[in-house]
Amino acid sequence: MAATILPDDLVVEILSLLPLKSFCRFRCVCKSWLAFSSDQHYRKKLPRIPFGFLYQKNEHGNAIHLVGLPSGDRDIDTTLSFVPCYEHPLELKGCSNGLLLCYRGGTHSKEISDAIVCNPATQEWMALPNTEAGPAVSYADLKLCFDPLWSQYFYVFKFETTPNGGYDTEVKVFFSEDSTWSNCLWETSDILGGDSLFLNGVLYVDHLWGHYLLALDAPDTCTQLLNHRILQLPGFPNGPEQRFYCFDGCLGQSFGVLCYAQQELDGCIIRIWSLEGSDRWVVKHRLNMNNVFGRDIMLRTNNEGLWYFDYEILAFDLERELVFLADTIADNKIISYSISTGKGSQILNIPRFVDLYRSRLYVPYYGKFPASVLQGAQDK
Repeated sequence: MAATILPDDLVVEILSLLPLKSFCRFRCVCKSWLAFSSDQHYRKKLPRIPFGFLYQKNEHGNAIHLVGLPSGDRDIDTTLSFVPCYEHPLELKGCSNGLLLCYRGGTHSKEISDAIVCNPATQEWMALPNTEAGPAVSYADLKLCFDPLWSQYFYVFKFETTPNGGYDTEVKVFFSEDSTWSNCLWETSDILGGDSLFLNGVLYVDHLWGHYLLALDAPDTCTQLLNHRILQLPGFPNGPEQRFYCFDGCLGQSFGVLCYAQQELDGCIIRIWSLEGSDRWVVKHRLNMNNVFGRDIMLRTNNEGLWYFDYEILAFDLERELVFLADTIADNKIISYSISTGKGSQILNIPRFVDLYRSRLYVPYYGKFPASVLQGAQDK
């Protein structure tokens, strides 16, 4: 009771005295303590939360790896040895604020029943219950959505696409609060298989070809209404019509604000925008890449005459002023670029012809699944 009347400044002073691991656990106690660690005014006084870079090679049976976290922190089991794999290795499909989405299956028809959500920091996991099997030709893409500042529960959005002359995509949602799948909440003729980010209760999904985002509000378990809107992206569009053959930029966030990064047309500059208001993008950074890769030409053509960049933007974190890049010219060198110094350093080297299967920024979350979530998983 006494803690509820302490001024914010005093609470921050107390939290600042904690060891790092204790601080990471205490910030999961309540939303206000968690918010302190994300507040630009207070975060300078608090322990710096470690982060890492998750990746998986595109080879059969390859494990999920992590670089960047302190090697002495053995609580972070990113090999996911606590999850039974059965006959298939785990495949990393998504990461959202410390929770991972993985598949244990190897075929499209089993993807949903073999999906799990787990927390490497607490070694908890739950398998998502089965949904009704769709047509054999359908393709399902799952998006994990978790934001502890918004809710202690997570969502999983399922985009199930079936060719039908064009394409028909149904959207269903898994609610961890009661461990159930919704019926179809929304239908579209678009293919939404691009980058995604969950922020402030909204899932932003990059269209696979169009230069825009679909914003979906997380539905309520009672009404199950799925509000949606379209948000145009800044920069330039890609796709065959524009003679570009590359994926569209990269989504990120900074202090609760949606951000977007994309190369300029020659590839030598990366621009990073933040979303101001509902639809206005403002340039926050212009980053020169010439010195990072040691070359002046970063735009190439393939056999069909389509242009593509010879490096990729994997992820970025404006709070830590870092951008992660993949140099695809020779070996796949993963480079950490510092916005403040303008310098890049290699953190990983993957042999040529061995591609990255998935790569994600990872910040550990020490909060445990609510008891109702674990009980629901057992009941299923």
